[in-house]
Amino acid sequence: MEKIKITEQNGFLVLEDLPHNCIFNKVVTGCGGTTIALTNEENYVIAVPTTELIENKCYPPRDGNGNNTVLKYSERKAGLSPVRNLFGLYGTFTTQLKKELKDYLSKDGAKKIMCTYDKIPSLVSLIVPSEYRLLVDEYHNLIKIYSYRKDAVEGVLDNFNKFKSYCFMSATPVSMTFKPKALDEVKEYIADWKAIEPLMIVPYQTNKPYQLAANIIETYQRQGYIEKDTLKSYEAYFFINSVTEIKKILEQTNLTNNDCRIICADEPKNRKTLGEYQISSSTDAPKKFNFITSKSFEGVDFYSETGICYVVSNVNNAHTLLSVDMDIPQIAGRIRNSNNPFKRLVVHIFNTRLNNLFVNYEEAEKEIMQELKYAKERAVLFNKLSEGAKKQQKAELTKSSYLKYDKSKDEFIINDMVAKMELFNYKLINSIYSSQRALVSEYEKAGMLHTKVQWMQLDNSFIKTATKNPAFLEIFNQYADMKYSLDFETKQAIERKYPFIKDALHRLGVEQVKRLRSQKKVKAALESFKETNNACNEKIPQQLKSQVNIGDFIPAKELKTHAQNLGLKKATDLGKWLNLRSDTQRIDGKPIKGYWIESFID
Repeated sequence: MEKIKITEQNGFLVLEDLPHNCIFNKVVTGCGGTTIALTNEENYVIAVPTTELIENKCYPPRDGNGNNTVLKYSERKAGLSPVRNLFGLYGTFTTQLKKELKDYLSKDGAKKIMCTYDKIPSLVSLIVPSEYRLLVDEYHNLIKIYSYRKDAVEGVLDNFNKFKSYCFMSATPVSMTFKPKALDEVKEYIADWKAIEPLMIVPYQTNKPYQLAANIIETYQRQGYIEKDTLKSYEAYFFINSVTEIKKILEQTNLTNNDCRIICADEPKNRKTLGEYQISSSTDAPKKFNFITSKSFEGVDFYSETGICYVVSNVNNAHTLLSVDMDIPQIAGRIRNSNNPFKRLVVHIFNTRLNNLFVNYEEAEKEIMQELKYAKERAVLFNKLSEGAKKQQKAELTKSSYLKYDKSKDEFIINDMVAKMELFNYKLINSIYSSQRALVSEYEKAGMLHTKVQWMQLDNSFIKTATKNPAFLEIFNQYADMKYSLDFETKQAIERKYPFIKDALHRLGVEQVKRLRSQKKVKAALESFKETNNACNEKIPQQLKSQVNIGDFIPAKELKTHAQNLGLKKATDLGKWLNLRSDTQRIDGKPIKGYWIESFID
């Protein structure tokens, strides 16, 4: 890997163009590498892993002056961006979209096309690729998504050489072990930064990662923020790659659509899972609680002055396991506000395997490489066969995931991507998350593999403090002090967690609750109050019949006295036993408000 000199300003790259025909390790996330390709005078095709990333660039949540520019969902679609010279190509490649692209290409000036990986083969047939430079952004995804987007990845690897130049760019590049064979001969450059702000990691192991996430949310709800040292965070960004687990957290914490934003693929399965909860986009207005799936782990800009990024991983759900050297640094760079004191902080909440029932990584690698060797031998033999023999063998060899058929040459070639994907996933699931020590060790190694990035492991005591359940009396005192507060969100959160707390304040009062202290004793006192009240209520009809008569007009103050003598608060509380009609009568020449007793209620 060769160092490349760069010009930098305030943490951003200042270059006329990206380096050509190479793999470019820009080292720092959010340093403006993609912006260079978007704004210079060169024709560019920018290939990215997700549609969310394209929408985030075509419909940025903030303009160049930092003003909010949130558009309605219906106003966001593939095609030419309304705010910048950028054609977003994603979703269904319709006849209308092709026409819009053709119109865009006919205009003067530099052309900027941003598309998902899978659109590259189709796009190559519609443009003259030799007139365009290609940027494969977030290229480490080629190994991560291969298992479920094989055609998209191969479409990139089969066509990148057709462009005027190419640049595979990432701040978290693929290690040599997992690098695609098609890029073996491609030069690698690394940006030579003078200084880099360290990533601050808080690894927090727990047996129940989603429960801990819920506890963190409840703390935000209860006190309005989470405190680290003297700094306060008022917003939370949870990176959880499981819509099902997000729904469980939402239900447990009683969040509403007004409280949270859920950024995931807008598809029937997710809509069904979330039910009444709405699916949002990274370009929608932020909320106090933001839940983000892998749709927006990379390249997407979020804005928050106090938000903290929380990564939640569960070994029992492989989709939620994130690599320390690639995924975590990407997430750490998502919040763009330079004044956010937590913007380089990631709290990684995880559990580990209780039992390691698998062989170690070295043995797994040996076994997979052996299978790859056998596949190569079979391919060599096939390619030497006669045409008739090839017809007999083709169907059999097609079953091997380690072989790929090249129709133009009528040959089988080695598909090394499958082997590397299997090794990558094996290491992630069975090695990194095998123990807390293994995960922390991976953090220590991550800063040395490719970059000068420093990992600063922080003490997790502030998370312990934030998730510690406070005593009921502490919560009650806070609630009582908020009697005239306008912070309805926090009050409602406390009432949802303690449905009886409002009754405790009004019926028992502050002093009695302080004497009782525990919620168990407070609940018992409320129950006793209700039983006593019910017993008193049974005697009220007889007492009323001896005190008032049907057809009487009783002044309001006098009737209130009757009510209070019976253990009630207001005159109207007697409406349970009396049909009352309000009126004003003159008594001793003065208008007096009161009630007519029209009848008794049995």
